[in-house]
Amino acid sequence: MTERIADWGRLLLAPAGLDAFRLQLPPGVWRRSGWAALGLALALGVMMYDQVGHPYSVPDHGDPLFSMWRIGWVLHRLVTDPAHLFDANIFHPERLTLTFSDPIILPALMAAPLLAAGVPLVIAYNIVFLSSMWISGIATYLLVERLTGSARAAFVAGLVYACYPYRLDHLSHLELQVTQWMPLGLLALHMFVATGRWPYVFALALAGVAQLYSSMYYAVFFLIYAAAIGVGLLIIHRPPLRRLVLPVAAAGLAAALAAAPLARAYTAVQPLKGDRPVEEVKYYSAELSDYLKAPLSSAAWGKRTPWPAPERALFPGAAPLSLAVIGAIPPFSGVRLVYVAGLLLSVDGSRGFNGVIYPYLHRWLSPVRGLRVPARFGALVGLSLAILAGCGALRVLRWCRSRRRVQVAFLALTAGVMIDAWPDFTVRPVWTEPPAIYDQLKGRRDVVLAELPVTEAAHLNAPYMYFSLWHWAPMVNGYSGFFPRSYLALAPELMAFPRGDTADTLRRRGVTHVTVNCGLGYPNCGETVRLMSQSKDLRLIADTLWQGGPVQLYELIPR
Repeated sequence: MTERIADWGRLLLAPAGLDAFRLQLPPGVWRRSGWAALGLALALGVMMYDQVGHPYSVPDHGDPLFSMWRIGWVLHRLVTDPAHLFDANIFHPERLTLTFSDPIILPALMAAPLLAAGVPLVIAYNIVFLSSMWISGIATYLLVERLTGSARAAFVAGLVYACYPYRLDHLSHLELQVTQWMPLGLLALHMFVATGRWPYVFALALAGVAQLYSSMYYAVFFLIYAAAIGVGLLIIHRPPLRRLVLPVAAAGLAAALAAAPLARAYTAVQPLKGDRPVEEVKYYSAELSDYLKAPLSSAAWGKRTPWPAPERALFPGAAPLSLAVIGAIPPFSGVRLVYVAGLLLSVDGSRGFNGVIYPYLHRWLSPVRGLRVPARFGALVGLSLAILAGCGALRVLRWCRSRRRVQVAFLALTAGVMIDAWPDFTVRPVWTEPPAIYDQLKGRRDVVLAELPVTEAAHLNAPYMYFSLWHWAPMVNGYSGFFPRSYLALAPELMAFPRGDTADTLRRRGVTHVTVNCGLGYPNCGETVRLMSQSKDLRLIADTLWQGGPVQLYELIPR
């Protein structure tokens, strides 16, 4: 019986030390990392050639313009009035409107040196967007090389995460590409559990705070994920817990202090926003079948899998999945088992109210109740798969019995990951300047704008927010992850503007000026222009043509 148990142990468990975390790597770490970074840059440059080759363009004029506005607002306010950073110029007269979505403060700071050097905002945006994918790959490479001891396997893992198909479903969401802090945090977590040294736990705390100021969704989900991985590592390493308590407490306190400004703003706005409606969260909770649905922008799989629901295109691709399976099959190492558990946790978390864990998280953790899309746990599904894919790539490379075969296998794995993740999308150019009517508003502090049409549509409101980068006047319009009730009540009233008492409705909200922009192509714009030109409540201030349509600025005559 004892011999049979030992036989099963040899089948299921890897020899001690296999795939153990390596505190020290052989000489040449920096050289290998440099080549890996270059290789990842080349691979992403080829795959994202459309965006790389058209730096003044973005996939659409919705969320990318919204992100440019957030970058511009954060940098503008940090220079001019940092105490009111979160009082953005949308949804006037509401306060703390930057908190209606993720403020992306750290990505804005990443763009700041580029903008200071005179780089146009759209190019700076694209650099931050693409570099976040690239650095995420580098960070995953650094982690997996420590786990496997193989630079080639680590490169495959880094490439998997840098171009993971989940990213293709979020080509318009800057903050959902900024994932580099999570693998760096895991690297610090491994180093801390293995050594107990203070700098590593503070590095973990710094990575968590950086993720919070980059993407609040990922920060919340990563905290849960890292806690689970940390417990698994403690079981593996069995360090004296007493020596870990004090550094963990100190780093936790430092992280809490660093997060306090953000937490204070979001706590202050909570009475207005409230918790996300459960039905809305359920809509964005993934089903297991969503893991068979690829993003429509996937060249390899977009037309070969079922049509996905919004935010729920979670098919990981054949290459990452195959390599992860190879990495996860017996014999197991402790680290592999930990990341298999992390993968299961992330998949279940992405299922939201369809899963086991999320209902409890929603009940116990107030930050979770403010989140709308549990399916964004998919980023951590991707990270888990990338790490396991690195372990799978290591096994494939070990099966090769000659150096030449290793090189061929490595090239085949790299090509397979790239082909599997190849994107298929087009980009649209972004205007480098707004319509000339906004020249009338520069430097004025007595202006509140209503820009027609007043609607919830991103493709109409996001351009107005982007144009405000040139004047920063408050506006009643806005687009964000949350719409205040005051705005939702206003938008239907103004569908008839300037008929009836709609001008008085705007006066009551403090509006002083009204614009109309037929160059954006919204329906019945010509009729709106005709009615506005005849209205006794409006005085024409500026009139121009832009993109083939009239664009006008009116003063709302006081009463």
